[in-house]
Amino acid sequence: MESKRKAIKRSGKLFDKLNKFIPAYKILAQMVSPFRGMFDNDHSKVGALIDHKQLIRSHATHDVNIFASGLNSGMTNKSSQWFRPTLDDKRMLEIPGVRSWLDDVKDQMHTVINRSNLYDAFFSCYMELGTFGTGCYIILSDVDDVVRARSFTAGEYMIGVNHKGKVDTFTRQFEMTVRQMVDQFGKGKCSNKVQAYYDQDNFDIEIKINHLIQPNSGYVEGSDKVEDMLFSSLYWETGTGEEEGFLDNRGLKIFRVVAPRWEVVTTDTDLGYGPSWHALGSIKEMQKTAKDKLMAQEKLHNPPTLQDASVDGHVNVLPGGTTKVTGSVPNSGVRPAYQINPNLDSFIQLLNEEKDEIDKFFFVNLFLAMINRQDTNKTATEVNSIDQEKMMMIGPALHRLDYEMHTPTLEIVYHDMNERGMIPEPPPEIEGMDIKIEYTSILAQAQQAIGITKIERVIGIGERLVGWIPSVADIIDADQIMRETSEMEGAPAKILLTKVALQKKREAQAQQMQQQQQAEALPGMAKAAKDSSEAELGKGSALDKIMEQSGN
Repeated sequence: MESKRKAIKRSGKLFDKLNKFIPAYKILAQMVSPFRGMFDNDHSKVGALIDHKQLIRSHATHDVNIFASGLNSGMTNKSSQWFRPTLDDKRMLEIPGVRSWLDDVKDQMHTVINRSNLYDAFFSCYMELGTFGTGCYIILSDVDDVVRARSFTAGEYMIGVNHKGKVDTFTRQFEMTVRQMVDQFGKGKCSNKVQAYYDQDNFDIEIKINHLIQPNSGYVEGSDKVEDMLFSSLYWETGTGEEEGFLDNRGLKIFRVVAPRWEVVTTDTDLGYGPSWHALGSIKEMQKTAKDKLMAQEKLHNPPTLQDASVDGHVNVLPGGTTKVTGSVPNSGVRPAYQINPNLDSFIQLLNEEKDEIDKFFFVNLFLAMINRQDTNKTATEVNSIDQEKMMMIGPALHRLDYEMHTPTLEIVYHDMNERGMIPEPPPEIEGMDIKIEYTSILAQAQQAIGITKIERVIGIGERLVGWIPSVADIIDADQIMRETSEMEGAPAKILLTKVALQKKREAQAQQMQQQQQAEALPGMAKAAKDSSEAELGKGSALDKIMEQSGN
């Protein structure tokens, strides 16, 4: 069991790393996602308006929403089945009942995810990735919905990675009211100060709490004791010492925090970088250009003025207003301090160029083209054809999201369903085997569509060659083509027969055809037999020829 002193030290070290990112996070939040980011438990953003003196143009804010919506639609679309369980050894899929069992597991997992709030957590995570480069949520067991997620924003948490670069540590600092603390942890676990507040009915005073989830150094494999589980989940009141102990010390069988990074520099990097980091220069340039354009327009229609001593009273600058002057000198009174003739078209052109530059960082053209194709004919091949170059650029980041976000999420869902007995018994041949996740979303298929294009190209070459060399057709395995393309397109496994079932079907068809041919041949054979029996020998009949060949 971890000591409180070590837990405080570990959490503190992680927050020291986080503090290096806070200045950049504040700028990114201000320029891209004004409502995101929570720094030093400052809740001043809640209910506050955007500071449009700093954020004149909200183009980047719009882009990050398209970015998040594109990932949500392209990778984890609620209206489609975007993943499927499978096995590493594809030969095992040919065993009767295996594909059906995997499809049943897939359907049940989709049902659980659809009725939870995971899709809300996904979108929030994509927004965090686009803005700060790191997203985070925790998945907890739920009595009613099996699983429930709680999302976090940059600044309120920190993560740590192991020697493989995999996130396995999480800490955060948050606030709870006195009443919430007593309800969750029990009065006896709270500090003397909190107990006194509770006794005095000061229920709404907010207290800072620290939470740390980390690998358990005292892990005992196979044990169900809290102190022996794989991970420790520790809560304590900020500022309390070793003697006051933990508010709660729980054991976790799995790591329940999901914290993907869009891009990391090195394997041991904790926090990631995202599109906003790269686009920040262009975003600031756009704000400057927009400000200059507004200033030029303002000076054009409301220029600064000079006023001499001949003005009698106040200057009236309203439309149709009159200003009295006493002098008779030409050009006396009020006049523009200077005249400008700004080229506003150049400002507009520059703003459009800056928009295009920012759009590239957020892959806006790719995602808009994908989102706008809502017709039923939209396929992965069509999405891939939108811009293959952009698909190749975004590919590494999508791969990272699969193994840092989607796979851990599905593993947690499967674990909690299995704990409740919601996973059906597998066929005995695959019992104990690890299940692998394959992704069948539009973006996942779009990347695999390159393989389908290659297959189509080979078949096309074969079709042209068959006209010259007919034997070329013998080399093409049509069954394997169907299996490969079905796999790449993410089609349900049930639509294709297993190799064993296909062989039996073809044998039955061959037998049926043979029987039919025999049935069709019977009338002819009967007639031939009849004719032979009625034929006279010595007349040159077929029977004579048979007799001659037999030597009679």
